[in-house]
Amino acid sequence: MNKEEKLLLINEIFTPSSPIERKELFSGRSKEIEEIRQVILEKGQHAVMYGPRGAGKTSLANMVRFLFEDLMTIKITCTRNDTFKLIWERALRKIRFMNQSNEVGFKPAEKVEVMPINVPDLEYLNTTEIENILTELNQSVLFIFDEFDSIKSLEAKSQMADMIKLLSDNLPNISLLIVGIGQSVDKLIGEHQSIERCIRQIELPLMNDYEARDLIDENLQIIGIKIKDDILTKMIELSSGFPNYLHLLCKYAAIEAIVLNNDTISESHFDKAVQKSIDNSDYSIRNAYQKAISSTSGKNQFADVLLACAMAITDDDNSFGSMEVLEQYNQITGNEHKPESINYNLGMLCKRERAEILTKLGRQKNARYRFRKPLLKAFVKLKQHDMKID
Repeated sequence: MNKEEKLLLINEIFTPSSPIERKELFSGRSKEIEEIRQVILEKGQHAVMYGPRGAGKTSLANMVRFLFEDLMTIKITCTRNDTFKLIWERALRKIRFMNQSNEVGFKPAEKVEVMPINVPDLEYLNTTEIENILTELNQSVLFIFDEFDSIKSLEAKSQMADMIKLLSDNLPNISLLIVGIGQSVDKLIGEHQSIERCIRQIELPLMNDYEARDLIDENLQIIGIKIKDDILTKMIELSSGFPNYLHLLCKYAAIEAIVLNNDTISESHFDKAVQKSIDNSDYSIRNAYQKAISSTSGKNQFADVLLACAMAITDDDNSFGSMEVLEQYNQITGNEHKPESINYNLGMLCKRERAEILTKLGRQKNARYRFRKPLLKAFVKLKQHDMKID
């Protein structure tokens, strides 16, 4: 494989701006894949997959169609203004089934046509109408509703819960996978006790170090590029479990190595990749960071406070307390600061003039904090590494 071929392949393998579409390029998430497999196998079972933004939910949802070759998979991406009727109309119109018939003649040949399902043009498409339409299907179908959290209509979420209950009771060959950002199922479809028995909750956390290592090793191996162990460790640390930042760093580090005719990613290649990853991060992330650390005076502590937040130990909800931040802040600055000072700075970072970069959870005494945009955690670490380079 020559240099030009390798560079073209890199853009196919590392896709930080879009979900993964090809099975051979997907890595990790074996536990969650098995959970989805069990949902599909169990009649009347449905799944809700939730997790933080950037964890790779859409990429995993795209891989589901490879789990079973005989399973019809229909995937819909929801939008802010969608209603229950709109998302189900789009889903139903995507269905195609094989219609077999015999042609006219003495020895009629069998004719096979790919036909759409009949979707009546109704002003109000309710759960009963959808059930009647789906009754025509004699095969197993999985409907995936991605970015379900985008829907603002509470009525639509309530109707979807009713739909889950109805399908579970009457059409066990139909499965739903609802995907979205959230801390729990309740955040996506609300509290509906009647569907608890037929819903499997699948939480997709950020990638762990083992999954991140596999993603890097397996994809770089396709190109024929190696990476030094210490650089691989740095790449995993700075990406903070976000697949898109792993893709950014791998992509630009590999490009730098190939352009310079090297077959191993070294520190200089990695440093260049960090700078490129910062430049190619989402504009809203870059803008929020800049607003949070901006100052009219020469001295500004907010960059160090943000780094302390990014380095702080988090709980299962990806939140951290002021004492965890204070510990990191003291290490970064080399000084012993009082809790009052860190509490003040954390409070400021929750305000609009600091881009509301943090969200405060709970009361003052037991307050915890979380990055409002989770990807900022990785971005802050990248900025810190870049400043060390300079």
